[in-house]
Amino acid sequence: MSVALFAALVSALPLTWLAWRDPKRMRVSGRRDRAPLSSRIRGLLTLCVLVPGGVLAFYSAAAVLIWLGAVTTVGWAISEGLAPRR
Repeated sequence: MSVALFAALVSALPLTWLAWRDPKRMRVSGRRDRAPLSSRIRGLLTLCVLVPGGVLAFYSAAAVLIWLGAVTTVGWAISEGLAPRR
């Protein structure tokens, strides 16, 4: 189980970067202080988010399910944390 949670933490880093530089989120919040990521970099970061889950598929099916739940929860928390306040 700790392997799956470690993999979720590894996936959280590129997921945070994706959310921080999301073009739609930046447009809605009116933030122009940083440029959005290009589609190529977003694709690469998405791959970086998914690679730990692929590695876990060779380890254990239960670990993949734990990783999926943890990444979903972490992604939700990141999204809420970076949401513009009104």
